[in-house]
Amino acid sequence: MAGMIESLDSAERLEQRRHRHWYDRLMMLCDGVFAIAITLLILQFAVPATASGAGLPKALLGLWPRYLAYVVSFVVIARFWITHRLAFRLIAREDGVLVWLNLLLLMFVAFLPFPTAVVGAHAGSPAAAVFYAMSVILASIASAAYWWYASSRGRLLRPDAGRARVRALRARGLSGPVFFALTLPIAVFAPYAAEIVWILVFPLTRLVFVWFFAEEDEQPQPT
Repeated sequence: MAGMIESLDSAERLEQRRHRHWYDRLMMLCDGVFAIAITLLILQFAVPATASGAGLPKALLGLWPRYLAYVVSFVVIARFWITHRLAFRLIAREDGVLVWLNLLLLMFVAFLPFPTAVVGAHAGSPAAAVFYAMSVILASIASAAYWWYASSRGRLLRPDAGRARVRALRARGLSGPVFFALTLPIAVFAPYAAEIVWILVFPLTRLVFVWFFAEEDEQPQPT
């Protein structure tokens, strides 16, 4: 009997080490992709070519559409990264579907510097704004998909992952694609206004997360 218990403990420790090795490698890959995507945003900028130093301030100010696109995408990618870290802290096991859903998210995140450059270079273009919004919507859907799959029936989550946090992360994941989908008409008729609205995605999703989490906490506990 003692030998059987020791064998089970050994198998459990081996499984924990295997998961930790998998988790560390996956986080290294994901953090690397997020960091590279954010870094690539700066490549849309080039030093203005001016005949004299007197024209430099005007030339720098003329780059404001690129500045705006940079800020929007930095906030969007930062949101994906923060949500990803919060979610994977609660994931205890993995399978092939979860890995591929995670890779799908990384593919869309790595693509975001391109629509960012398009929006920055074609200021005021409805086509550029819609292209950017659709790119973020696809990334947001992928972000929501891996968490909904992992949290389905709690099969891949840690035992201490509370219902409130699971529901809050689900709501936060869905708020992204819904929010950007709702801004598509704005992107068509007022591209600049759409970019300003997109900056609100970070505080909006944060409010959704806090509201759902607090709602569960306020429910009366059984005595």
